[in-house]
Amino acid sequence: MPLIRLLQACGLKYRFVNFYSKAIGHLTAEPDCFIKEGLLGLRPPVKAIWVAPQDMVANKHLLGYWEPYLRIWKSPLARLLLPVARNEKLGTSYVMPIYEAALFPKIQSAWGNRAPLLRLTKEDYERGWAVLRKLGVPEGAWFVCVHNREGGYWPDDEHINVYRNADIRSYLPAMEMIVGRGGWCIRVGDKMMTPLPSMLHVIDYALHEVKSDWMDIFLGAACKCFLGCSSGLYLVSSIFGGRAALANLFPISCALSYGIHDVSIPKLLWSTRQKRYLAFKEIFDSPIGNFRLPHLYEKAGLKPVDNTPDEIRELAVELLETATGTVQHSAEDEELQRRFKSLMRPCHYSFGAKSRIGRHFLRQHANLLAGA
Repeated sequence: MPLIRLLQACGLKYRFVNFYSKAIGHLTAEPDCFIKEGLLGLRPPVKAIWVAPQDMVANKHLLGYWEPYLRIWKSPLARLLLPVARNEKLGTSYVMPIYEAALFPKIQSAWGNRAPLLRLTKEDYERGWAVLRKLGVPEGAWFVCVHNREGGYWPDDEHINVYRNADIRSYLPAMEMIVGRGGWCIRVGDKMMTPLPSMLHVIDYALHEVKSDWMDIFLGAACKCFLGCSSGLYLVSSIFGGRAALANLFPISCALSYGIHDVSIPKLLWSTRQKRYLAFKEIFDSPIGNFRLPHLYEKAGLKPVDNTPDEIRELAVELLETATGTVQHSAEDEELQRRFKSLMRPCHYSFGAKSRIGRHFLRQHANLLAGA
């Protein structure tokens, strides 16, 4: 196109980056990985321009946090440059893949325990806590963000809905446990979420009038940890250095989470033809491990099974222990962890990630590790 040829002729000194900005998971992880990759020397240095028209961005407030690292074009007119950003000669595509291995395991492993790129501004911290105090959370209290994927945010997307969703009621025992240990739970998400029942020290922020873009970022960044699911919202916490526990991850190739200290558990697969759960090796050794669309599971006679309330509660226990430095893993736990990870191949989305599969889940389903 003429514009691309003109920019090439002018010897453009900058490189466009193409992040998928409509989904919060991409808006967080892709810039985080791109910037860390450059700081670690894992790619050639570039002066990057991010074309991010604000009407195409999942959370506008978050853009300001990336500006110290990237030049961002936010005007609605910037959408005219999207074809340029996607041009392989002028742009660098950084969309996290769907059907192949992701970039984050290598980058996050190399980054290790270095400080996160982002920290809350003093203004966001102070006004965020002012809102929490109005909601009844006392100064100095600790809280956990809780989120479970439902179908409201992407109602027309077959890939995202159906099998990646779960019932928020299965998270209630975990929330009661957190409250019982002195914490608060703040349910985050979109305004179409199923309402929570009234619970002590639990705030249904997703449906509250105080919900806003900036408050979404504050909560993810300020929480003690994040109890989430197969949705990218937990990554708001991750890019600010938080720890997460994720239940109901699916497909199984996505079973390992983003942060090196995260813990997660996947859904199981029930064979309606054989009347049994598939072993993990059966899944990873076949295309089933990367299945994304519902019709593929239906054709194979497979039904994803949500994690139980007990599994999610035990996952949350491990999360809190990890966050406080009191977590313990036995020699048996480490062996089960090794066996599970040994089944993953380079073609699987989260292959090589340093995060862990929940210890209770692996103990409970050790029989499904046959052959590992």
